[in-house]
Amino acid sequence: MRSHNVAMAHQARPPLQSKYDLDQFLADPSKITGLPVESLPDLLAQVVSRVGELKHLEGTLLSILFGQRSVGSQSGADEGTLLSAPQVAKMFDVPESWVREQARLGNLPSIRLGHYVRFKPAEIARFVAARDSNAA
Repeated sequence: MRSHNVAMAHQARPPLQSKYDLDQFLADPSKITGLPVESLPDLLAQVVSRVGELKHLEGTLLSILFGQRSVGSQSGADEGTLLSAPQVAKMFDVPESWVREQARLGNLPSIRLGHYVRFKPAEIARFVAARDSNAA
């Protein structure tokens, strides 16, 4: 009988709201203190998801901003484009770790934007040409 009452008490609880509006808590963090503890993992998952999205956006914005400043003129659309390490790795069909290591060693021309590493397509083309001429 006791286990039946426990089950009934568990079923009688109102369902938790599955999603909370993260923006309301950004506007007023003190509202978080009124939330049930059980809802915090869902809210934390939203925060983690948003952090990933924001890091991607930050990288894109830095790439565009740095590309425009480094080019100085907009004579060609590709001049301001910077490639990421995964993009270069895919071009060479090598692991991303190899690309980052070559950039760190100075073998592969790169640009550091904080902890981001970016590559100019023209410099990658020169790297490939120099490597091909050395192999011949």
